[in-house]
Amino acid sequence: MAYVLLFTIFIALLYITKYYLLTNNIKKSLQELKYMKQNPDENRILHFSYPNKEADALFFSLNEYILLTREREIHQRNTEKGFRQQIENISHDLRTPLTAILGYLELLDKQQLSLENLESIEIIEKRAKYLQRLIQNFYDLSRLQLQDYQLEPVTVDLNKFTKEILLIHFHEFESRGLTVKMTLLNRPCIISVDRDALERIFANLLENILRYAQNKFIVTLYLTKETAILIFSNDCKPIKQEYLEHLFDRFFMAEPSHNTESTGLGLAVVRLLITAIGGKISAYMQDDMLHFQLTFPLSP
Repeated sequence: MAYVLLFTIFIALLYITKYYLLTNNIKKSLQELKYMKQNPDENRILHFSYPNKEADALFFSLNEYILLTREREIHQRNTEKGFRQQIENISHDLRTPLTAILGYLELLDKQQLSLENLESIEIIEKRAKYLQRLIQNFYDLSRLQLQDYQLEPVTVDLNKFTKEILLIHFHEFESRGLTVKMTLLNRPCIISVDRDALERIFANLLENILRYAQNKFIVTLYLTKETAILIFSNDCKPIKQEYLEHLFDRFFMAEPSHNTESTGLGLAVVRLLITAIGGKISAYMQDDMLHFQLTFPLSP
């Protein structure tokens, strides 16, 4: 009877030990898997040190899947990188002659042209500038996605900067018949950003507003404890919530049309740029107005 009891205890201890070792190895493997997910570029596989036929087979299959997935991800990244590099090269090749064309158009003595020829030149100039913006957006997009957009943060007074940019575009608001209202601060609002990137963000947002605003454009700037919040608002046709969620996606247009000079790239560039400089952007509809809310951390 004692032998049976001892044998039973021995078997129980054996299974408890096996269970402990198996559980411990699974925990270690889960930690390994978590590390691999956080560091996908490291060439690692799962290891299972406890000898177990079924577990060995499972981990062999898992490692096969991990290696296959890693190869696909590497191939996809290389393909995307090559494609974006091609876009950047093409954009660069197109910008040079286009800049020359615009330069020659500026040199024309328009006072000597007939009304018909002047109208033709203005159409050419308008289309050339649109193509220039399109190429610039493609170029910026490829650089941002390749993380090759060089940023040099400087101190900027957002309050003063906003006033200056709006004054530069004043004649465009006037020609579109837009009523402009500004609610800015009566004191400096200091942020640390790349100035060129901020100018690009403003340019793309204002281009979108000038294209779609119906009658009014409102700019509001206010502060919280740690952030500056700038809101660009314009009246427009109602936009469904499902569309609002995709406004910053590449090539997305809430009103797809062959007649509008839009490619859906401008807002995608805005989101990438504002993220790169440490800010945030969101869009929402309220009171028949489309609001773009930009949030920037204040400089200490």
